[in-house]
Amino acid sequence: MIKSYKSRSLFSTLKFSFGDAVRKNRWKLIFSIFIAVAGIVFGVVIATKADLNDALKTLQDISIKNFQNGIVGSAGEFFARFFSLLFNVFLLVLFSFSSYMFPLAEILFAYRGYLFGVNFALIFVFYGFGSAITAIAVILPVQLIIMFVLIMFYLILLKMNSDNKRFGCSEGNRFVFVILVVILLLFLDLVETLLLLLLNGRVILVI
Repeated sequence: MIKSYKSRSLFSTLKFSFGDAVRKNRWKLIFSIFIAVAGIVFGVVIATKADLNDALKTLQDISIKNFQNGIVGSAGEFFARFFSLLFNVFLLVLFSFSSYMFPLAEILFAYRGYLFGVNFALIFVFYGFGSAITAIAVILPVQLIIMFVLIMFYLILLKMNSDNKRFGCSEGNRFVFVILVVILLLFLDLVETLLLLLLNGRVILVI
């Protein structure tokens, strides 16, 4: 009974934290989404307007090779994407300890959005519309969900740390919250990889 109560208490607390974080950080949420979308648009513009010169190809060298070899649905690429997400989580955990580091989190969201926009556009620039179905059906929804998860993860953790400083306690276990988000990101990465294998898709790696 105690274990069951604790389990319900944890998820109830996380549900409340989600709603409370949205209410209290509404403008930060809107601004973060705007920054991420602006990064995506900027990346798409850069990829479509730039000449396909050696500099651009060098910038995307590893991803282009993986794309050409059709290995983005492999176990190696799965772990590469996951470790990249883990690094993002680690940075957001650090940025959440002070509201003064909010601009650093926005830079991270903008950078992820930019890389996503560049890589998404390069699928069409380098390989035409043959990969459009895979790109739109797999990489677009999964990466947008991952971006939203990272934004909400940061805002909720920011609120938890703020409450901890003010009241001497946090809403729920912050360590468990981080672990749950990592598991969710792992699941999303796994879904993306399985869909790429199923569709035999070739999607450029998004860091």
